[in-house]
Amino acid sequence: MSVDSYLELFTTLFGWTFYGILWDVLVSAGIVYLPFLGILIDNWREPAQGGEVGHASGLSLRRMEIDMFMALLVVVLAGQPAVLTPLNAGTLSYAPPPTLLDATPPTATVAAPQSTYGSTGFTGTPATVNVPAWWYAVMAMSSGFGHAVVEGLPTTSDMRTFEQQARLATIADPRIRQEVSDFFSQCYIPARSKYQAERPATVAITTLLTTYGADDPDWIGSHVYRGTSGYYDTLRPANQITGWAYNATRDTEYDPATPPPWGKPYCKQWWEDAAIGLREKLITEADATSTGFSGLVVAVAPALASEQQNDAVVKTVLSNAPPAWSNNDLTAHNASSSGVINAAGNILKGGFTTAGVVTASALFSVTMTAVLQALPMVQAIMLLGIYALLPMVVVLSRYSIAMMVVGAMAIFTVKFWSVLWYLAMWVDQNLILSMYPDVNVFLQMFANPGEHDAKRMLLNMITTSLYLGLPLLWSGMMAWAGVNVGRSITAATSPLARPADDAGKQGGSLGKMAVSKGMKK
Repeated sequence: MSVDSYLELFTTLFGWTFYGILWDVLVSAGIVYLPFLGILIDNWREPAQGGEVGHASGLSLRRMEIDMFMALLVVVLAGQPAVLTPLNAGTLSYAPPPTLLDATPPTATVAAPQSTYGSTGFTGTPATVNVPAWWYAVMAMSSGFGHAVVEGLPTTSDMRTFEQQARLATIADPRIRQEVSDFFSQCYIPARSKYQAERPATVAITTLLTTYGADDPDWIGSHVYRGTSGYYDTLRPANQITGWAYNATRDTEYDPATPPPWGKPYCKQWWEDAAIGLREKLITEADATSTGFSGLVVAVAPALASEQQNDAVVKTVLSNAPPAWSNNDLTAHNASSSGVINAAGNILKGGFTTAGVVTASALFSVTMTAVLQALPMVQAIMLLGIYALLPMVVVLSRYSIAMMVVGAMAIFTVKFWSVLWYLAMWVDQNLILSMYPDVNVFLQMFANPGEHDAKRMLLNMITTSLYLGLPLLWSGMMAWAGVNVGRSITAATSPLARPADDAGKQGGSLGKMAVSKGMKK
């Protein structure tokens, strides 16, 4: 039997274990026999009150036979755990959907959960639990039906995996963070200042801008600065850079007789070197903080050149850990300090202008991610509660056939949420591809968040509404069909929408504050 999450592997077994314990307590206390006493009293009292003389006893007996038979049938099918329908831990499995990081994820079982469930928590999982035949059939049918529907739906590329991993890619090493700031101050700022002052429009630069985008000069790894003479190929830092050996031919300002411990590489070398270059360090940091992120970029955009793929990785890292101004000389190798300061000031001003919107979008993205990760856990725990409390419902319903139907629809309704979440994910992926048909632009959505936050926030709001709204709509539709459990499930799950609502309100207020501040400036 298949389940729909890692957690459900264990909540299913423990839920039916609690069912068995509660049923045994009810049997030991004699509570399970009280409904039969109620049937006897009702079938004696009602015919005696309303029936004709001489016919009351016969009518009572016939009704009692029918009610007793139906009650016993419910006890056998939906009350007493059956040895013939055991739930074995070895037969439960969860097949995770393929992702961009793992196209063929391993199937999780209780023995190999592929998670911390079962290893540090939910220990002592029972190997076998007896389940009433009716509820076993309901679970099997619900799981089979849901997985059959998912198999019939189109496959998805799970682009949200990229978004989650992109947020994790950052610079954890403080030494690399300082090196980025040094490069920003001593290479990028001088090069950008010179470019802004000269505004060259050669054929070579035009080709580079066409290939790498008109905003290429606006980041420290610019191909314009790397590929144009007079920029990174001639600029050098004012101070020695740790890790770069002294080169007498290059570092002519030092006395070869007393060489310094480290040299001062050209900015192009400093950035591009395959062994100790800053770009290579940033790519390594991306994979260290967000496992397999560089490979994920390749999976998302296989058609892009490797140079553009590397740029996307580095830009994402820099957006999550932007360079700060170092205490080194900002005006090195520049005749005009005012041009440098103005250029740098414009960069920072632009960042502050969009800071509010970026913050709002980031807050909503984090909230959305938390909600989406919590939903399968909520589903598994709700099923645990349903399974564990079913004995009380069976007894208190006086072994009603209608109770069996309502209980079956409750289990089916909750388990069908997985299908609705898959549908929501499919719609979300197609919305992303529709709004970002250019894969390069899609990558830039995370590398340059300030430029795409409106669309990004819109997508997040739609996705959250789908993941929360579809299950609520489905539960309400079950109520339309006359199943009262639909209203109960809707009431129980409606609080899940509150975090998304709060995030949306907070994001909107922050965005308004940011816009008002920008207009005042």
